[in-house]
Amino acid sequence: MLIKASQTIEQSTGLNLGTRRASHLDISYNVEEIDNEQEMENYLVCVVALHKLMQIELSAMKGIIEPTHQPRVFELIVKEAMDSIVQDGENIAARAKRCISRHDFGSVLVIFPILKQLMALKPEFERTVEECDPYVKSKFESILTTLHSTGVKGLEDFIESLRSDSVTQLPPDGTVHELTSNVLMFLEQLLEYTDTIGRVLAQDLSYSIHLDKLKSHDKNKALLGYYIKKVLVQLNHTLISKSEQYNDTALKAIFRLNNNNYILKSLQRSNLLELYLIAEPGCEEYYYKSIQEHKDAYSTSWNKLLNYISTEDSPINLHGDKLKDKERAFIKEKFAGFNKEIDDIVKVQRGYSIPDVELRESIKRDNKEYIIPKYNAFYNMYACIPFTKNPDKYIKHKPDEIVTLIDKFFDVAA
Repeated sequence: MLIKASQTIEQSTGLNLGTRRASHLDISYNVEEIDNEQEMENYLVCVVALHKLMQIELSAMKGIIEPTHQPRVFELIVKEAMDSIVQDGENIAARAKRCISRHDFGSVLVIFPILKQLMALKPEFERTVEECDPYVKSKFESILTTLHSTGVKGLEDFIESLRSDSVTQLPPDGTVHELTSNVLMFLEQLLEYTDTIGRVLAQDLSYSIHLDKLKSHDKNKALLGYYIKKVLVQLNHTLISKSEQYNDTALKAIFRLNNNNYILKSLQRSNLLELYLIAEPGCEEYYYKSIQEHKDAYSTSWNKLLNYISTEDSPINLHGDKLKDKERAFIKEKFAGFNKEIDDIVKVQRGYSIPDVELRESIKRDNKEYIIPKYNAFYNMYACIPFTKNPDKYIKHKPDEIVTLIDKFFDVAA
């Protein structure tokens, strides 16, 4: 019945009661999420229905009640219903605040749809009650004020929750952190309420003070863009801090690389980037630069291996008739060291995760370009020299076999 009622009200008023969405904390729906959205829809249906009934009552009174008595009679008729609507709104806000205190920020996504529709309804509601007692007029405004303060608290506490996050664990394979995907999903879901959130943030001095510096004709987009900036700056600080727990410097670099790449691509595939650029024109360039820095940091994991296959300053006399014992030992140490390093790296980095296919293949390609030419030179210099009676013991990998090994990186099933 309520679904049919909401459809009827949407058709008659032009108001959109909103679509259902999952909490940013869980892609799948849960019982509490469905209850919250059902309550939101029920509440909006009741508010819009009450307004329609108020209009009907006003129209009916014109032919029955003396004009001088109409405001007082109207107040008596609607008082109980208005009090009930206000109380229901306060209950929703109170429940949202409790959820926010538990770091369940999906409740914020219930507050903003209500605010959006009530703000749209406000001008017509004010026309309906313009001749009424101030008591009636103030009731609608009190709902907006309560929901407004709750929305602001939810947005700011969300940032604070990132700063103080101590619950979520680091992924052992360096993949995108759950916190990162949750944050981007949350921000994307705010986009539908850009105008509503902008009007909410405009009343907060810590945001409005930056408006003159934000070059945009759309104030609401600029303010939400500034909020997005605050969230992502804090997310970056949190991820960097968390990544320090990795003992493996290569894995630390992979983790940071994965998360920065995920953030950048999430921004680019949504309207988040458009808004973020208003607040931080260089944000896209920053992520590209960070990604390259993390790639460079990861490449240092090959340094020890590269030392074994370096052909610079070789003490071997390649043109002599016979190798000296120390020269044979030198070459053996080179091959043995390389074999151990490549086996260890393959074993470890096969367990690293790079979920983005494009990024994963680019890292493999970089590895090949970084290693294969150097190994080719080393192999061609020493593999044909009779430095041992057991060449298979030392010359375990041909250059094309190293290519195959690198292709197995970031794939635990390989």
